[in-house]
Amino acid sequence: MKKPACEYVKYTILPSIRKEFSKNLIKIYGFNQKQVAEILGVTPATICQYLSNKRGGIKITNKCILNEIEISTNNIYKNGRKVASNETCRICRLITSSKKTPILKKIICEGDVSPCKKRLWKILPIIRKEFTKILIKKYNYNQKQVAHKLGITEAAVSRYLSGKRGKIEIQDEILKKELEKSILQIINGDNDILIKETCRLCTLFDYNLKE
Repeated sequence: MKKPACEYVKYTILPSIRKEFSKNLIKIYGFNQKQVAEILGVTPATICQYLSNKRGGIKITNKCILNEIEISTNNIYKNGRKVASNETCRICRLITSSKKTPILKKIICEGDVSPCKKRLWKILPIIRKEFTKILIKKYNYNQKQVAHKLGITEAAVSRYLSGKRGKIEIQDEILKKELEKSILQIINGDNDILIKETCRLCTLFDYNLKE
């Protein structure tokens, strides 16, 4: 099942970029795994997984992007951790915006596909919690049916219902109406509709929810 762009970027594209950085820092600049882990802000075990191809499954073959990765790696080598995050985001934008990159075929999003922590960790859980509540209370779905419809686990559904996830309560009446509109589309639609409506609401919530 396809996922919203922010999740796809976080769990697929970012590890692939970090894998390339890791390989370059070790092979070209002579860093050890511990040093690379400190620079990229991950664990040494993660670096080991990158090097053994157990993580970062997408193979980046675009020569222009690979050249940009080498430029970024050189900047990271010279300036350390303080530039690693910006260079990661720069390469991520190049990958997700490149018309030559087949990765784009797996992403359905009408907005920005850059890895946004606010949307991924704060807004997306709120939206899924509200979807869960509406499907169960208004449309009599059970937890298993909700999990299947939203493409998440039953354990996640349980956490949404118990308030352990997506803790912010929606008070704005306009946002509530938009949620209801989306649910009507999702009930009668497929996975592509689910992602489209989730991304639409994510953008809407991003503009309207206060920190």
